[in-house]
Amino acid sequence: MAILDQFGRPIQVVPETELLERQAVASLGSVRQIQSGHPADGLTPVRLAGILREAEVGDATAYLELAEQMEEKDLHYSAVLGVRKRAIRSLELHVDPGDDSAAAGELAEMTRDILQSSAIRTTLIDMMDAIGKGYSVCEIIWERQGKLLTIADLDWVDPRWFEFDRENGRYLYLRDNDGPQPLRPDSYVIHMAKAKSGLPIRGGLARLAAWAYMFKNFTVKDWAIFCEAYGHPLRLGKYDTSATPADRSTLLRAVRQIGVDMAAIVPKSMEVEIVSATSTGAEKLYEGKGRWWDEQLSKGVLGQVATTDAIAGGHAVGKIHENVRDDIRDADAEQLAATLQRDIAGAIRRVGFGQDVRVPLPHIRFELKAEVDPALLLQLMEKRPKGLKIATSDVYRAFNLRKPDDDDELLEDPAPPPPAVIPDIPADPDPEKDAARVTAARAHDGPGRDSIDALVDELISGGEMQRALDGEIGALIEALQNARDMDEIRDILNAFGNSAPSQVHDLLTRSTFAARLTGEVGAETRD
Repeated sequence: MAILDQFGRPIQVVPETELLERQAVASLGSVRQIQSGHPADGLTPVRLAGILREAEVGDATAYLELAEQMEEKDLHYSAVLGVRKRAIRSLELHVDPGDDSAAAGELAEMTRDILQSSAIRTTLIDMMDAIGKGYSVCEIIWERQGKLLTIADLDWVDPRWFEFDRENGRYLYLRDNDGPQPLRPDSYVIHMAKAKSGLPIRGGLARLAAWAYMFKNFTVKDWAIFCEAYGHPLRLGKYDTSATPADRSTLLRAVRQIGVDMAAIVPKSMEVEIVSATSTGAEKLYEGKGRWWDEQLSKGVLGQVATTDAIAGGHAVGKIHENVRDDIRDADAEQLAATLQRDIAGAIRRVGFGQDVRVPLPHIRFELKAEVDPALLLQLMEKRPKGLKIATSDVYRAFNLRKPDDDDELLEDPAPPPPAVIPDIPADPDPEKDAARVTAARAHDGPGRDSIDALVDELISGGEMQRALDGEIGALIEALQNARDMDEIRDILNAFGNSAPSQVHDLLTRSTFAARLTGEVGAETRD
């Protein structure tokens, strides 16, 4: 069973000598020229409609030249389209083997090394040129390393040098003096960005933005004309009905010179009136219309306006719209990953492993770089659950720190505070002074203990309270242990709750009464 390319055609075996030669190059006398037309100059609605129709039926040269000019002449369109193209650079490229076999692992390693080289990484932006024009083509530059061929670079090719099949609008051919030529297998990376379903040439954003570009261009031109005349006073010349053509010519020349030279002469029979310009608010019309078209371009390219235009509640709205742009970025990344898997990994497998070797293609994906909040990581380090282990490399990466070398000077851990030193107070030979000093120290230490606290401490230390509790609570605990269900436990608790005052209650009551008498009359407390 033959292997098919992205256009459904069988892939032919290409000799290595042909792979080392370039196919899509410009030459004198060829239809592949570097000179370009400028269809955006003097663009009208009728002309734009004709350019778009020509692209649909197979001749997309004028449309591709228009898309190029739009990026050069409209600053806002160039900015938002550049953001869309470069969003891929914020993602990390991952290449995983297609299965657990050694051949799949080797193919994934070769693909990873090539895609992560600086030459290929910088060419990803050229592949993303398909977002605006609908497709982009990069020719693979093969080089020999020992006995094997490897990919050294990718060279962006002018999309005007290609054309689609006029029957199905999907197969891509190289333009040549001898007519459209099939693309040599394993020699091109063809990326087609699908902003919408349909023909590939109609999937680019330039087709969507062309009408907005044209109408905005009309507005900017009218605005420039208005600004050139705005603020200048109107010079109104008046002549008599008997004035000759020479007199009228003299008057016209005079009013023109007033606006330039601020000086002129006219006959006495003629009159010149200066009418001052007044603001009518018309200048706001041009600015508002230009801003409105910019917002439409932002919506079409980025899917939102909050991160490109100043609007009310921009920060809060931007949090929502940023997610929409993330969805578009992820969709672009998925399409590009599929292209790299088909045209890069597929070419490496066929050239490096042979046409008959069945090695699964590696899985290529783009993922957002993991970001960790340093404050949350610090809290997790301080209060981490038992058994949770945190790698020191993650800590260095989160705080953007470099792992110190052996000869680096390191910060020491902060020393713990020294323990408090309690000074020794010599005993006073006078017992009364010593008792007064102890009483004063207790007063400074905090609130004093009352008689009830003293009695309770005595009851506990003497064991009387413990014996009373064992006599009451011990029976309750034993009864609860012998209970068979919750109903029986409830009956036991109710029975104990309704019983007469226990020995513990009696003991506490007598102790409280004694402590009260002690506090009122100063008597010594006794059992």
